[in-house]
Amino acid sequence: MNSLISKLLRAMPICIASCPAFAEQANVLVKNGMISGNVGLVSKYIYRGGIENDDIAVQGGLSYAHKSGITFGYWGSTLSYNPTDVMQDHGFENNFYLAYAQEVAQNWSYSLRTTAYVYHKGGTIYADQADHRKTTYTDLSAELSYKNLTAGASVMLADASSANAGDIYLSIAYRHALAQDFIFNTSIGASLYNSHRDDSIVQTEQDFTLSEMRLGLSKTIANTGVTASLDYVIGGKDRLGEGCKDNMLFGLAYSF
Repeated sequence: MNSLISKLLRAMPICIASCPAFAEQANVLVKNGMISGNVGLVSKYIYRGGIENDDIAVQGGLSYAHKSGITFGYWGSTLSYNPTDVMQDHGFENNFYLAYAQEVAQNWSYSLRTTAYVYHKGGTIYADQADHRKTTYTDLSAELSYKNLTAGASVMLADASSANAGDIYLSIAYRHALAQDFIFNTSIGASLYNSHRDDSIVQTEQDFTLSEMRLGLSKTIANTGVTASLDYVIGGKDRLGEGCKDNMLFGLAYSF
């Protein structure tokens, strides 16, 4: 059972094809499950093609995986903005998630996850036309993995200051082991936007866009618990049809 949990943890990244590359998480056996976590730095925080932090971001997470397949955990990152105060150039994103994963056949597994995105001092966004939306939001994700290939879909459950209820994000990610313990990582993400819930805060010009593509390498430094990663992010477009810039990202993360 412990080997099964390890496989599912590796097959179930916290934010597939959207967050910076995470270090391989170390597994600590506890009663009926495992605890794992990491802390690290990335040169920029890019989420679904958009820039969340255009400077060095501090990130980290901690999770507990029960032998039943249920996992709950936390992940956080510094931001270069505050969602409710345009005068501030800093903020913090907190992700709290609950997931369930199982292996259904040899080399096949799936996971279901709900995540609450909570921003420090986030609050509510107000517009001139009396429209208002919370910055906090929740989504529901499903992923299906075959060996090192994972396909996922995530849907917004309610309107928020950055998205509409019913917005869907689709992703495919693949990783391949190379010589000298290098890992090749690649992913692609696309968005289906629900324009029917537009208002003065969130508006949609493109119903479907390619959000980003990623190509990268990662390597765990032997006997240190540290993983280095280098990713090139090809920017797509947002819901307004505006292009996202390409970015080169470098990261270091320590697993515990």
